[in-house]
Amino acid sequence: MAIDPTPPRKRKVCMVAYCESPTWLPAMFNEGTSLARAGFDVEFLCLASSSAPLRSEAPVPGLRTRRFRVRSRSLFRGLVGFAPIRRRSLSVQRVLSYLEYVVKGFVHALSSGADLYVAHDLPPLLPTVLAAKLRRRPVVYHAHELWSETHARVPFARLWRLLDRALVPLCDEVVTPEENRSRVYFEEFGARRPPLTVRNCPPYRGPIEGTKLRDELRRRGIAFSTIVLYQGLIDSMRCIEEMAEATRHFDDGIVLVIIGGGWGSWADAASTLAGYERIVVLPRVPYEDLPPYTASADLGILFYRNDCRNNYYCAPNKVFEYMMMGLPVIAASYPGMRALVEGEAVGLCVDPEKPEEIAVAVNRLAADPQARMTMRANGLRLSMERYNWENEFNPLVERYRSLLVDAPRRAAPPLVGRSAPRAQ
Repeated sequence: MAIDPTPPRKRKVCMVAYCESPTWLPAMFNEGTSLARAGFDVEFLCLASSSAPLRSEAPVPGLRTRRFRVRSRSLFRGLVGFAPIRRRSLSVQRVLSYLEYVVKGFVHALSSGADLYVAHDLPPLLPTVLAAKLRRRPVVYHAHELWSETHARVPFARLWRLLDRALVPLCDEVVTPEENRSRVYFEEFGARRPPLTVRNCPPYRGPIEGTKLRDELRRRGIAFSTIVLYQGLIDSMRCIEEMAEATRHFDDGIVLVIIGGGWGSWADAASTLAGYERIVVLPRVPYEDLPPYTASADLGILFYRNDCRNNYYCAPNKVFEYMMMGLPVIAASYPGMRALVEGEAVGLCVDPEKPEEIAVAVNRLAADPQARMTMRANGLRLSMERYNWENEFNPLVERYRSLLVDAPRRAAPPLVGRSAPRAQ
């Protein structure tokens, strides 16, 4: 009997995002990389900067990025000029940009010829569902945020909630990073089954020794004994003002280092915080280059302001990054954070809007090396045994395989006139 020499076709997963690079969403990038290494053909569909050339990327075999431009914003600017735009005009611009994104995202997702579609966050969900349903392929909604509640005043919040309620029941699977958010999507937005909870853990790597922050402080002539690190978005939503005020109550030798970037009033965070003697602001570091910086600190700190459910049920990857590098964590006293940080004995939880309470926790750990050593050991052990991307990926890939087993029964119609093109 003749043996067909043609290797079986890889199953293709199309991931649609509302950002310019997969690395802007570490969970998405980790997921795509792991799927490619597991034998899937993975394509990211992302936005392209108006100034940067369009390009495809292939960081690992079987994984590539395709970008498309949304030109409505620049065209709108060309019509109205660069004077400050009124709120109503800004709303029109945003609606036009999103409608263009939906149309182009749908066309690109449809042309990908994927076997499985994944929308990362709510804005890509509409074009992704349209493409998946037209091709009769399974669709997964990876809800990294409660999008309509990402802060206290979300533009078009009612529209985003309407999209959640209309589209979530059409998804074959919903994935969230935190159990309470899973409950919201099941009970309020009509998910077909309780969503799969996949934590935002980084890929496991053993602890490393780092001196980058210490070297930088010495270069600046700053005396220190304890480095408290905040890495991430610099924004009022992250309680940066409260952290700054807390430094006024730090014991001698304790310095807060902030690594990241912001916009608006926080575009020049170093100048904004120049009046605080115990704060050093460093520019954003690429995600893949962060571990040596993280490992060179003594404590990790991260907060979210309690002004929306998305923050109250926060699920930040930063806490796992701190743990993996052996840093005790000081976090907000919210349900998910308490269960992890204090429940696993890897740090302390405080009210993030009370600077004095933040300072008490920092001073307490700075003065207790034995407590820090115990928390460090717990964090390192848990990172290796439980809180790593490899463990989180296993149930996710099994769910994807299950969806793909059922997919052939849905006989996808061919694209008109030709087979689906593949990204180069």
